Amino acid sequence: MTAVVDLHTIRGVELIKAGTWQPDGIEGDWTVTPEHLAAAIEAHRAGLLRKPVVKIGHTDPRFDGGPALGFVDNLRLADGGSTLVADLVNVPGPVAKLLPHAYPDRSIEALIDFTDQAGTVWPLVLTGLALLGAADPAVETLQSLQDVGALYGEQIAARRVVLATNHGAPDRTRAVAVAAARRRRTHRVLTQPKGEACPPL
Repeated sequence: MTAVVDLHTIRGVELIKAGTWQPDGIEGDWTVTPEHLAAAIEAHRAGLLRKPVVKIGHTDPRFDGGPALGFVDNLRLADGGSTLVADLVNVPGPVAKLLPHAYPDRSIEALIDFTDQAGTVWPLVLTGLALLGAADPAVETLQSLQDVGALYGEQIAARRVVLATNHGAPDRTRAVAVAAARRRRTHRVLTQPKGEACPPL
């Protein structure tokens, strides 16, 4: 029997926008131009490197054997050439379902001014896409994957529910009640006749 693999394509995901950003790993600011974005598409179409893999978090040498959770394909420009958009292809079903909740943000990994074997210099070559959960992305203006309705082109109906916590009695009243309970418990333990089991506290 052949197993069916549950893989998804997530279309139209924003990867990076033209602007000046402060990414980790680069000293100072990094200005991304529409020309950088167009060059990334050219490098991708030329098959300069393998298709960028989707992974959780940025590269950490301790976890360099982690699985690819899909790959980035169909790069294109949006917003008049100022946003690089792509599809995330072959994303495992459970990961695709978690994206809007556990990994709503992302961050590209790329080579800047990469020289290929023929001597051609490529201003920007994408090498990976890190899914981010707790960490903030350097490009903070990307559309969040939490907007899953727009992402999948569907109308999502939802009703927000807020559960209020029970704050209980005011602090002083509560402190007095806790102290009284402790006294009763201590009195019960100290006055228990020898040899008899103490009731549960």
